[in-house]
Amino acid sequence: DAEACAVLAACFPGREVVPVDCRDLIWGLGAGCATGPSGAGSSVAGVAQKKSQRPSGILELHLLTMPVALNLDGAPGPDGVAVKLFANVGNATKPAPIRSGEIEIVLFDGLLNGTSNPLPKPAHIWTFTAKDLKGFETQAMVGTGYQLTLRWGAFKPKSDRVTVIARHPLGEGRYLYSTPGVIAC
Repeated sequence: DAEACAVLAACFPGREVVPVDCRDLIWGLGAGCATGPSGAGSSVAGVAQKKSQRPSGILELHLLTMPVALNLDGAPGPDGVAVKLFANVGNATKPAPIRSGEIEIVLFDGLLNGTSNPLPKPAHIWTFTAKDLKGFETQAMVGTGYQLTLRWGAFKPKSDRVTVIARHPLGEGRYLYSTPGVIAC
């Protein structure tokens, strides 16, 4: 691990390399994409907000995605995704339970480009209150997370990929976003 960290540190001068025990990623969700918070500190639809002002205490969202869409109904073609969500809350040093507020998992057809502002119209949005999330809560070595298998219903992807983002409404049309996760269809 130390040798790998040294190689990565040489590739990214000025950045801290933090080794992560990946067993939860491998056994908990399988190979896939892990995302962290989008933007410097947080992404709030172009508006910075002091972290201490967030009533829910959620500071960052991290989304893990399966690499391919799922066929949940047995009919030809994909109709769902599997994600694992982690949130940094308050002063916790690792992901902690979400006890207030809402989380939305947002599905987009195709890839988002880095300049999509505003975001394109979502293909599907799943909304979970903190109480709803309790039923999906799981404990991992990295902390508390939420494992969600989500069916998108009648939506038929036009692209060979979909993009999934977790977001937390902050009020007044502002959101805290995870980095997008791309899933093959």
